[in-house]
Amino acid sequence: MNDTDLKLAYDALSAKAQTYGLLFSYYDGRQPLVYSTERLRAAFQSLDARFNENWCRVVVDSELNRIGLESWAVGDDDALSTALSDLMTETGLVHDLDDTHIAALVTGESFVVAWPDETTGRPTAFYNDPRLCHAWYDALNPRVKRFAAKWWTGDDGFQYLTLYYPDRLEYYVSDKPATEATSHKAFIPMTPPTAPNPYGVVPVFHFRLEKRVNKGLLVDVLPMQDAINKLFADMMVTAEYGAYPQRYIISIAGVQGKVRNAPNEVWDLPAGDGMGQPTSVGEFSAASLTTYLEAMRDLAQTIGIVTATPAHYFTATSTPPSGDALMVMEAPLTSKTQRHINQRFYPVWQEVGAFLLLLDGVTVDAQDVTPVFRDVASIQPRAQAEIRQLSVNAGMPLVTVLSDEGWTQAEIDQMTQDKEAEQTTATAGLGAALLAQQRQFDQGMGQGGKQ
Repeated sequence: MNDTDLKLAYDALSAKAQTYGLLFSYYDGRQPLVYSTERLRAAFQSLDARFNENWCRVVVDSELNRIGLESWAVGDDDALSTALSDLMTETGLVHDLDDTHIAALVTGESFVVAWPDETTGRPTAFYNDPRLCHAWYDALNPRVKRFAAKWWTGDDGFQYLTLYYPDRLEYYVSDKPATEATSHKAFIPMTPPTAPNPYGVVPVFHFRLEKRVNKGLLVDVLPMQDAINKLFADMMVTAEYGAYPQRYIISIAGVQGKVRNAPNEVWDLPAGDGMGQPTSVGEFSAASLTTYLEAMRDLAQTIGIVTATPAHYFTATSTPPSGDALMVMEAPLTSKTQRHINQRFYPVWQEVGAFLLLLDGVTVDAQDVTPVFRDVASIQPRAQAEIRQLSVNAGMPLVTVLSDEGWTQAEIDQMTQDKEAEQTTATAGLGAALLAQQRQFDQGMGQGGKQ
């Protein structure tokens, strides 16, 4: 048992819980009111008022919606490709794809853990919250995972922790309830304390947006999101106190009764005495909310610039952009998403796919595993058809063009079969038409000869 690694695990998992929890809260729209809590409490004394515009979700979902892992291929082996797709369904990972990608985009990292089921021996794999897992890499070769850790609170209220190494797993449990376990010294080995890892791979797969520093999409957004929420809250306080015209009466004589402001209400005001201040009425103009709205809009657009999120995601327009304009506007987001897929998600999914097959008794090289993602660019059907036609006219085979668009081999084969069937049907129809015309001609000649 390794006390040093146990301490590393406890310290890292304890440190990330609060930070990641805050990031998830911003994404979910449960954002703290950093600046305006007291003013809101004074304005809305009996109301649990919270006002925010959640642009954090827009930033994350604009990329998430473009990340679509649709199928798997293992070399040219259709049987293995089908087997891996079946394993993704059997383990439920096919339903964890969005959760895995969301966590990586929000916090900068996420995890998938795979291991044989203790009862059936079949492969299991599932997404793990990044607040519950951590991984360490070899100092000499940062691509080699030295070990990983995962902890969780059991139904009994105690904290459980597992360390994953290439050759073994180490099991720990807190010697007191999880709420009282305040250091790594509170963890003791379980019985049995270890289990062998015959696969030679740390079965914790780590998705990271960046390797230099752990940084998600929201790090640069939070200060501007706080400012927007502050402006929104101030606008609501202003609307509560100053968005309606305020009227006043100046008179040296007392105003009898309660003056009400309502339709068909007549104010009976006393006249002045002719010597002092005459009776007069006036109105304070309503406070304008436009200044707040413009400032919020400017900050939202700044969020778009900082995060490469297209401007039309932050504004409502009556006229949608054309297909070409849309491609230009979304080019930075498309490029960022494609980079994350190619460099951050694709290689790790290759490792996950190869390990699932290994758990199922099949050894393949991770480089032979191909996670197939759909095209990230927003292309209108007409624009797509025009691009395809131009490529074919330039001499590219249609099959190559469709493959570049992301069509699977099965879809291309089905298209080829449909095209051949259509040509066969057309040829048969043409032959039948010619035969019918020949018969009509022969019948006409026969009738002519009889006459």
